[in-house]
Amino acid sequence: MSDLHSPADSIRPFVATPDASRYFPSAVAEEARQRISRAVARGEGPALLIGAAGTGKSLLLEVLGEQFRDLREVVPLSGGQICTRRSLLQTILFQLDLPYRDMDEGELRLSLLDYLEPGESPSRRLLLLVDEADSLPLRLLEELRSISNVARSGETLVSLVMAGSPNLEEQFADPQLTAFSQRLSTRCYLAPLGREETFQYVRAQVAATSMDPDALFARDGLEAIFGATDGIPRLVNQLGDQLVWMAQDTGQTPLDGQIVQQAWSELQQLPAPWNTPTVSAPTEESVIEFGELSSEDVIPADESEEDLPASIPISFQPHIEAEISETLDSAELLIEQIEQHDSGITVPLETAAPLAHDPFHEAFGSEEIVLDQYLAFECELLATAPRVINRLDTAFACQLLDITHQEDPVELARTSSEPESLDPVTFEPAAIEDVEFDTELDSVEEEEMLLAADSHPTHDPGDLLVIEDEGRPQMQIVQGRQFRQLFSTLQSQSRLG
Repeated sequence: MSDLHSPADSIRPFVATPDASRYFPSAVAEEARQRISRAVARGEGPALLIGAAGTGKSLLLEVLGEQFRDLREVVPLSGGQICTRRSLLQTILFQLDLPYRDMDEGELRLSLLDYLEPGESPSRRLLLLVDEADSLPLRLLEELRSISNVARSGETLVSLVMAGSPNLEEQFADPQLTAFSQRLSTRCYLAPLGREETFQYVRAQVAATSMDPDALFARDGLEAIFGATDGIPRLVNQLGDQLVWMAQDTGQTPLDGQIVQQAWSELQQLPAPWNTPTVSAPTEESVIEFGELSSEDVIPADESEEDLPASIPISFQPHIEAEISETLDSAELLIEQIEQHDSGITVPLETAAPLAHDPFHEAFGSEEIVLDQYLAFECELLATAPRVINRLDTAFACQLLDITHQEDPVELARTSSEPESLDPVTFEPAAIEDVEFDTELDSVEEEEMLLAADSHPTHDPGDLLVIEDEGRPQMQIVQGRQFRQLFSTLQSQSRLG
């Protein structure tokens, strides 16, 4: 293609840096430019330009700078390169060709004010274009606000335009920037290009270098460009520059969708696109076989692998094949029974589906038997317990004596008072299982006796163990208000003892 190798091809159609001469007036960008231009010309107040990455914010600031170059002193600033108030003021003075070295913050500010209001001379107008303003801290945004407040005779001397990502608008929601947010006169938003605007953008960039866009890009190539970039101007420039280089290097034009996909894959380091060749539909005589390939079915090695679709080898194990076969047989039998039922033939339905496999119905490799060593501990302990004498609890001994000597425990249940005194006796435990209950007992007493009988062990526990405590002092009931006196008495006795 002769146009690709003309002297004009030294100018790249798709530039990587913002260039005001390559501005494309899309609907959204042109509306934002007009609104901001009106705000600057009338001195309405600071303006915000919000947009996602790659939507053309920096380019629009370049266009505004070129538009007002003859009317105001234009000072471009980059928020990512400024971190202090002093550096901000030094950058502004450097752009204005004013001294900025060996000066503190106050002297820098006075030098800027002296430049804007030079005494008897007419005031100067200043336009600050701040790119990447979303990276500025709050203190520098406040400094920009104070600079934009400089006015003379009711006219604003400093116009401010700030461009940034949506985070910039979130920063102005901070309560510390309430005064600044109220002074904003214009908020504009950029968005990616639409489908038709993307086509026009590509054609406009190519036509700007005296190249024929229709000879360079096919229709499906433009469709592929929009599909890959979603209309983001920065991505369109990157992909377009890659495509123009491929066209100049190979001489292949026009650039279709397949070449665009290949260029996008190289640019983004993605796997190359794979287009499946068109396969005709199988006819009635065609046969589809399943299974492993035999040695006769192996594809010759001389055929190009790139022309063949990718395949995933699938191998079946014997038990899986058996299960599949049983499932298919069951399905065929069920279909046959349903067809016979629909035709009016009564056929008993059979459940031929195999039973579900229980994954938990299997023997464990190793089993451990755990014995409870304390199951008969209490019985063995009582069997070896010695016989003791209770010298204090006479009431308890009396009850045990009555149970031992009486054949019918009903008399014990009817006993309501304790004996006054009994001599220490020895006793043997009675078997509660042999007790016969009188029918004259009420239901509550009978239930208590039955529960006592059920709770008794079935085997002989041996002799009963009773703790003998001969030195136990006589019990004395003490009122709560006398606790302190009792404790003092006990403490004094322990000291004397």
